Amino acid sequence: MSVSQHWEKEKYEKNARFVSDYGKELIEWLNPKKDEYILDLGCGDGVLTKEISKYGCKVLGLDGSQKFVEATRKLGVDAIQGDAQNMNFENEFDAIFSNAALHWMTNPDKVLEGVAKALKKGGRFVVEMGCKGNVEKIENAMFEVAKRHNFKAVKCWFFPTEKEETALLNKYGLKVKRMTSFSRPTLLPTGIKGWLQTFSAPAFVNIPKEMHEKLIDEIAEKVEKELEKNENGQIIADYVRLRFEAVKK
Repeated sequence: MSVSQHWEKEKYEKNARFVSDYGKELIEWLNPKKDEYILDLGCGDGVLTKEISKYGCKVLGLDGSQKFVEATRKLGVDAIQGDAQNMNFENEFDAIFSNAALHWMTNPDKVLEGVAKALKKGGRFVVEMGCKGNVEKIENAMFEVAKRHNFKAVKCWFFPTEKEETALLNKYGLKVKRMTSFSRPTLLPTGIKGWLQTFSAPAFVNIPKEMHEKLIDEIAEKVEKELEKNENGQIIADYVRLRFEAVKK
């Protein structure tokens, strides 16, 4: 998951703690069993990896960011740096868990090929990721503002429909057991600027760094007029989620 190398652990903790907070519900879908071996794919700073380990199973975190790997290890959980689009595990895991990470992996075929190979027969793949329409207003504003300055933003997210994801899973011998997509308006605790400072770097990889703050200011100004706000005037982002459990045939 190489894009996470662009992320800064401190900004993530400050601006994106809601990511792991929402992910706790996904652990119920995973239903970890004692003595299972589970891979947390795109483990981030390891907060959910640690939660999974409390069920008495062995857990391995994998992330592209060495800082996130170190943060996970500090929580007492084993973690390694690696690219989810180039995994070399074989019939190792009883389950693979991934929260809010798969949509950063823009070669889904390589990811699912690796997942299918890494799982034991009958092993489960439990995921929540962005669905088609996720942060659409924010993404559109990012591309529009970059273009206005004659820069080209990079398409850094993969937000599939249920149908698209099901077809991909089937292609690699992963049978969908259950799948749901839903709108989840999400309060951004540090506002749209905090969100952009945390998540926009991969989209701006071809844009001079000295321009990033200027672009973020303009994107924030545009998006603040378009997104809903709560009674305190805080921004609510247009999140749409895809959640599923698939099993290796």
